[in-house]
Amino acid sequence: MRRKGTVLMLGVAFGVSACDGSEPAPALEADVEVDVVRLSEAEERVAGIRTEVAVRGITRRVVEVPGSVQPPDTAQAVIGSIVDGRVVAVRVLPGDSVRAGQPLVEIHTHELSDAQSDLAAARAQLSYREEAFGRSEELLAAGAVSLEEVQSRRAALEAARAEVLRSEEMVEHLDPSPDGNATVVATRDGTVFAVHARMGQAVLPGTPLVEMGRTDLLWVTAFVPEQTASTLQPGDSVVVRFGTVDEVIDARLVRTGNFVDPSNRSVEMRFELARVPVGVRPGSFAVVEVTAAEAMEGVELEEEAAVRLADRDVVFVRRRAGEYRAVNVEVVVLREGRIAVIGLPEGAEVVVEGAYFLKSALEHTREAAEAAEAAEAEGAGAARVP
Repeated sequence: MRRKGTVLMLGVAFGVSACDGSEPAPALEADVEVDVVRLSEAEERVAGIRTEVAVRGITRRVVEVPGSVQPPDTAQAVIGSIVDGRVVAVRVLPGDSVRAGQPLVEIHTHELSDAQSDLAAARAQLSYREEAFGRSEELLAAGAVSLEEVQSRRAALEAARAEVLRSEEMVEHLDPSPDGNATVVATRDGTVFAVHARMGQAVLPGTPLVEMGRTDLLWVTAFVPEQTASTLQPGDSVVVRFGTVDEVIDARLVRTGNFVDPSNRSVEMRFELARVPVGVRPGSFAVVEVTAAEAMEGVELEEEAAVRLADRDVVFVRRRAGEYRAVNVEVVVLREGRIAVIGLPEGAEVVVEGAYFLKSALEHTREAAEAAEAAEAEGAGAARVP
């Protein structure tokens, strides 16, 4: 049943003035029973009311998955020691850009001394074998030695040459510094991520010294919920946001795990960024936006269109000029700034800006109506007292 006196005048309560600011604006009215708010033209301008026509369609919620930025696994490298020795110089710091072949760490080792001694001995042996072979050829021409002797000395010469090559490669592999230390160099162009080597540290072959990798090509690793992961295939596109830059970057799925992590029911996935924005580095935090598998029929709107009224979600629908009705809806968050509402008729003129003004007007009017009703009841009770 419709209450009496539910339409109230509240223009002054919201501090709305006329266009010239000298007179109060026309009154604001609300019908409490049917959740209707009525505004004058001046009040609509102050409220900044903007509407959109509701178009129902199939929408999908966007799942936001946290991730971490890293170089591709195949573009990372852990540079280890190749000798047994002691670190005497560290040439780089984390964050440095390096080129292939650039010195990273110097190690004092007896292996370099041994390799240089072996090279000197191999060269001396080669010189001896060259002279011996030359003499054998002269003697063969004079008939003083057999052909077999010449061939034997030729074989010994080739073995000496091979030994020199081996010794030279070993010394080159150790890359002697001007101070006579073995030098560990960068295996590729890239950025230094971590330096484990410390001055005076004793190392063995394989001891990790420096971690490095590419930064011009980056991946985002994220653990995608199992149900959503089932809809993604390598090559599918997603978008990625970052906490350090105000940009949204396209990415594509390049690697997907073949098992579900039982601890959180998710699948590890790697997405390659189409472009690396300025300010994004390995280790940066990222959010991958993945479209969920489940679909729903509803109206997609801006987030500000829906407001909480008491214990329900509502949107305001324009019925006619200056008249707006609160309609109960179910709200589903799709992604940042966008929602889907279920329960809204097709073609409804929905308020997408100014909904909070209408909510305040409706709540204020309801409170005033309840206060007036209470005062009326109190007055009626006093009149019955003898």
